[in-house]
Amino acid sequence: MMPPLDVAIVIAVQDAGRAKTRLGTHLDPGQRHSLVQAMLDDLLTAVREVHTGKIVVVSPVRGYDAVAQGHQAEVLRDPGTGYQPAVLLALAHVAAHQAVLVLPGDLPQARSEDLRTLLNALGRSPVVLVPSIDGGTCALGIRPPSAMVPAFGLDSAARHREAARAAGLALQEVRLPSMDRDVDTIEDLAEVWEQVGEATSAILEHLQVVLPRPNR
Repeated sequence: MMPPLDVAIVIAVQDAGRAKTRLGTHLDPGQRHSLVQAMLDDLLTAVREVHTGKIVVVSPVRGYDAVAQGHQAEVLRDPGTGYQPAVLLALAHVAAHQAVLVLPGDLPQARSEDLRTLLNALGRSPVVLVPSIDGGTCALGIRPPSAMVPAFGLDSAARHREAARAAGLALQEVRLPSMDRDVDTIEDLAEVWEQVGEATSAILEHLQVVLPRPNR
């Protein structure tokens, strides 16, 4: 039997006061911070159910450190110049591992069984991509971490497909309903609120957030 793959999971969390401005008409900066803390807590809970190895939470602010450390995750400070530079910093930090799985911190609806699916897929393919419904990337696995340079941002799924092709790497694309969007807007919250974990559900109830009707 092959030994388990040594995967580092990188979770990038931006400053909620700046990164979640599209929630600004519904939540003030402190409330947005509390929401992002809760979403990170739920994601880490799901990750820890299937992964006992290295987790790195990279963020420019200290406000998420306690949540990360509560799940035995390492904290890495980035300079706050954006999501892509933060991920590149984290990839260099975990370069000694056999593989890396990059996740955004705002996936409170992610299910542990879907995360297990991604980890298993990374054992078979050097690149694993979970595209979001808007053309972005909700998860990116790379084996080894230096095999290709990610390109997060607008329409990043297409750029990741091209980067894998240019590097001569086989890419496995995985469609996962529990990981097809990150939460940037109140409409995103409305779409996923029935699937979010306990921490996010509790903070939404505490903040008395009124969600619009989902587009279904």
